Amino acid sequence: MILQKKIDISLTTLTSAFAEFPRIFAACSFGKDSRVIIDLSLSLKPDLEFIGIDTGYEFPETLNFADKLVRATGMNFRWIKPSTATKKIIDQEYNGSFIKNGQYKCCAMKLPAIEELLSRYQAWITGLRRDETEYRKNTKLVESGRIVKVNPLAHWTNQDIWQYIHSRHLAYHPLYDLGFTSLGCQPCTTKGVLQSGGGRQGRFERAGRLSNTHKAAGECGLHLL
Repeated sequence: MILQKKIDISLTTLTSAFAEFPRIFAACSFGKDSRVIIDLSLSLKPDLEFIGIDTGYEFPETLNFADKLVRATGMNFRWIKPSTATKKIIDQEYNGSFIKNGQYKCCAMKLPAIEELLSRYQAWITGLRRDETEYRKNTKLVESGRIVKVNPLAHWTNQDIWQYIHSRHLAYHPLYDLGFTSLGCQPCTTKGVLQSGGGRQGRFERAGRLSNTHKAAGECGLHLL
């Protein structure tokens, strides 16, 4: 399927979601997939709310890129964080360590931060794609659950993402050019396994995520909700 056809399917998916779910937001990590979601969504709904989860362990490059992109695009964006009380409890549980029972501390911060949102919205938009991991291979464009999950890039490939970004000259997160293939928080993100093509052609896209745990290259738990 040529990229333009995939773009058309994504735009149709988003258009339908915006019409059906007045209370909808887009999860935004400022990674490459989020960058495409931002571009597609703003072309249809300039006031769409974008929400990022700040665990307290974001790469400085992520925060800097986010600030620049929000100002450049005028996107309606805000960070959410776990409450001070929750953060204190998690800090005590991890007791100076970043990994406990196979879970990274930053991942533990994400879940309580987003819990409150799930009761206030009808749907959320993600950048999940089928070719990222074994777990995501059956991702549908629209999935039901506690809240409807809209995945307009489910049918895209890693190559599609970069073709879209470069063909439209979109600014993207600078860490990709340093060899990272998938970006999360600092503690749980390392450089993945690459093909000879460089950072933008990761062979195992999420290989650098959640290393040293049984969840390596898998899910932090956010998309299991």
